[in-house]
Amino acid sequence: MIEKVPRARWLWEGWSWMFRQQEVMVMSTLEELRGGITRFWDSVTEGWRHLVSRASGALTRFHPGKSTQREETSAMVRGSEWGLLAADLYDEGDKMVVRLEAPGMELDDFDVCVQDDVLIVRGEKRYQNERSEGGYRIAECAYGTFERAIPLPENVDGSRAKAKYRRGVLRIELPRSGARRHAVEIE
Repeated sequence: MIEKVPRARWLWEGWSWMFRQQEVMVMSTLEELRGGITRFWDSVTEGWRHLVSRASGALTRFHPGKSTQREETSAMVRGSEWGLLAADLYDEGDKMVVRLEAPGMELDDFDVCVQDDVLIVRGEKRYQNERSEGGYRIAECAYGTFERAIPLPENVDGSRAKAKYRRGVLRIELPRSGARRHAVEIE
């Protein structure tokens, strides 16, 4: 004898089965989404680590300098305490050459020396108020004193080093040798 299933029970079982299938699909989709977000986040953090490792030497802290006036160090200007002093170090046969981008400075603003296998560039970028009215909306330039240490791949003769500052670029030529510490005169 065939048992008759009440229609309400049959509908309920059908709907239950459909809801279970929907739940499985939603959970599967959420797991895929979670996996995608995890892969995205891993990619972003890896990219950030790579950027930090490549630019960490160029990222330079600026401290309010001796010549900086109190009225010039508004909250906006003081907020820009980090700047990028990008440098290139390359080999020209008998010498190593360092190019350091430092726009907005004068020749006398730099102090350059070689100590062991490290080129040390110190300086002060002075704040110059070019505006007579209104206020800043964005202030990304850094002002004040800074120090940048650039490791050299081999010994150089700091006593024979030459430096030039033109159009915002400090170029330092360092002949190879066994040097310890020497001041470098900038032309």
